[in-house]
Amino acid sequence: MKIIPAFIVCCIALVTSLMANAQDGQPPVFFQSIDVSTYKGASFTIECWMYAERTENNSGTALMALGYNQQTQVSTAIGKLSMEDFKAGEWNRLTVSGKIDKRTQSLFIGALYSGKARFFFDDMKLFINKKEVPVKNAGFEDTDLSAWKFINQPSSVKVSVTAQLVHGDKQALSIDASEIVSLDYGNNERTGKYATINGNRIYYEEYGEGQPLLLLHGALESIRHYEKQIPALAQSFRVIAVDTRGHGKSTADTTRLTYELYADDMYKLLNELKLDSVDVLGWSDGGITGLILAMCHPEKVKKLAAMGANLYPDTTALYGWLVDTIQHQIKVIEAEHTPSNAFALRVNRCMLEEPHIDPSTLRTIQCPVLVMAGEHDVIKEAHTRLIAASIPGAELVIIKNASHYAPIEVPDEFNKQVETFLKKP
Repeated sequence: MKIIPAFIVCCIALVTSLMANAQDGQPPVFFQSIDVSTYKGASFTIECWMYAERTENNSGTALMALGYNQQTQVSTAIGKLSMEDFKAGEWNRLTVSGKIDKRTQSLFIGALYSGKARFFFDDMKLFINKKEVPVKNAGFEDTDLSAWKFINQPSSVKVSVTAQLVHGDKQALSIDASEIVSLDYGNNERTGKYATINGNRIYYEEYGEGQPLLLLHGALESIRHYEKQIPALAQSFRVIAVDTRGHGKSTADTTRLTYELYADDMYKLLNELKLDSVDVLGWSDGGITGLILAMCHPEKVKKLAAMGANLYPDTTALYGWLVDTIQHQIKVIEAEHTPSNAFALRVNRCMLEEPHIDPSTLRTIQCPVLVMAGEHDVIKEAHTRLIAASIPGAELVIIKNASHYAPIEVPDEFNKQVETFLKKP
């Protein structure tokens, strides 16, 4: 089903601090598709009841509704994520509302969750123009859950129906994520170190031996998002995985975030590590940073692999629904005024306002470059091709059946492309 990767991408594109701390690269989700082609322009509300046995503070869940026209996402609505918004030890009513875009044919309704907890969901309902629209197995009374699609569920998570704790009728959906094991990557006391760079403590971890390879993650992500690349790449390279300023375990001052600032941090980190030249793998924001590093400090970059990068923050590069989602998320965070979301607000603003790279300046890049994107990326394919065409001798790979999260969705294929490129003489 080709639109599933884009569905996952939407969850990630919301870039809240909660989702940035998810144990896996993407938040687990469950959903089903509802035909709304006869309701164009109508208002809708999704309602569901949730109960959580919380075991750690960063647990959270939210309802979501994504509008699709065939394989193109045209709208996004998502509810609150933080468990701070819910009452412990009782059923909580979740809602999310919006309008059905006139282009929408199907509405994907469901929920995402994050954290170490046991979640219960019951009585999922969809109202369009205040009238209830049928949802298959909405009360989870049928033990056959085939009406619902479950994506990105970690192997340690147990999904079932239960009669032990219900809101209505006899059964509810149980998603037991209480046994999730935290990852070592991004929190490895044996190899993790800090360097003071531009007044901030920048956290990094090293694995393997050989040619140094700098890994740069995306917005509101961290080292742990490369968990499927580090063990493979460390067999051939000295992998240096970094939490960029304010992300993961790194600190951030109040300086306005730009990709030039991220690149300057990395330049000075390489100097601190006494590294004259490194290979760079950058994903999303990390790809943008890698491009700027290669332009501004060509002596530092031996080879560059950039996945899902963009030169502009507008709809010439990004799909409109993603720009709309980021704008909406900024409004949500501004309305909440919580200290924990302050950095997420700064990152969202950076994504909305940056970068501004003239394609003609890419010709100054002197090192070999591999430009990558997913077939269903949030970056428009024409824009990815523009980047590749603007860099002398650059290679281009569009990864089939993958989205912006190809390093997680198809790690074997992604790793193969990167290794083949980096090992070329």
